[in-house]
Amino acid sequence: MSPFFVIRLVLDFTAAGLLLAALAYWWLDNTTHELIGTGMFVLLVSHNVFNRRWWARLPKAARGRPSFLTIASNISIALAISALLVTSVLISRTVFAFLPLSGGPTAREIHILAAYWAFILAAVHLGLHWSMIMVVAGKLFQVGPPNAIRTACLRAVAGAIAAYGIHSLFVMGIGDRLMALPSIDFWDFQESTIGFFLHHIAILGACACAAYYAAVWLRWAGAVRRMADAGE
Repeated sequence: MSPFFVIRLVLDFTAAGLLLAALAYWWLDNTTHELIGTGMFVLLVSHNVFNRRWWARLPKAARGRPSFLTIASNISIALAISALLVTSVLISRTVFAFLPLSGGPTAREIHILAAYWAFILAAVHLGLHWSMIMVVAGKLFQVGPPNAIRTACLRAVAGAIAAYGIHSLFVMGIGDRLMALPSIDFWDFQESTIGFFLHHIAILGACACAAYYAAVWLRWAGAVRRMADAGE
């Protein structure tokens, strides 16, 4: 396995971690929040530079029979991140404060909306690439051939995380934030900081699981349809 590919994965997970940290705005001061966001955008630019061939092949792939879920996910997250970047510049009070721009409350609302959609879509993106990540992890840690007991344990853990993630969706009011509904509920970081991150990690796990199994189901349904067509 190429060390360069492993470095790319580390950078991608670092970008996801920075996005999660940036969501804890009320735990950070504004300057730290902006610096974290700037670092995340730099890593995301590098991610897209590394994957420029995928974007170059997109017009041709769209005319074929690719994974529609992957294409929709990638385009959606690109749009969400673009909205996040534009509004970041507009409402910046530190990093881009030298620019003669002012976004106002509307840009701030769009910024929050884009941030939470980017978080959910990043989780979906992770789930759609989970098989590849597991292959890389297996090679790095020299995991042996598939084992029924290990597989069952991992699925049980994934199920528990997904269940807690669904619970966390309601605890954190993610539905309201994804619909830009006004909310006065903010996490009390003085009471618990780790709880905020645990809830969001669980939400990420739940969305990743949903995306992974949706992709598995679509592949299975496609295989069944092809077998049925071949039998006609």
